[in-house]
Amino acid sequence: MTVEKWSPSERKAARRAYDAALKVALDKTPAELKSRAHVAATPSEMWDVEDFLRQQRRKIDQMFDYRYSQLI
Repeated sequence: MTVEKWSPSERKAARRAYDAALKVALDKTPAELKSRAHVAATPSEMWDVEDFLRQQRRKIDQMFDYRYSQLI
């Protein structure tokens, strides 16, 4: 794998784009969580809410990796 050299301005632009995309992904989660928690009426549905949070965290952790070598 070749190592790309990033200029300071490219690093700043990449960071801004990364942060904006991460914010969009993270901002969706609380609304969905509130909706799911509001309708959870049984213990099983409560655990479904927990499963949703775990899945969201895994998905976001896999999608967002700020190492320069991983950025496209």
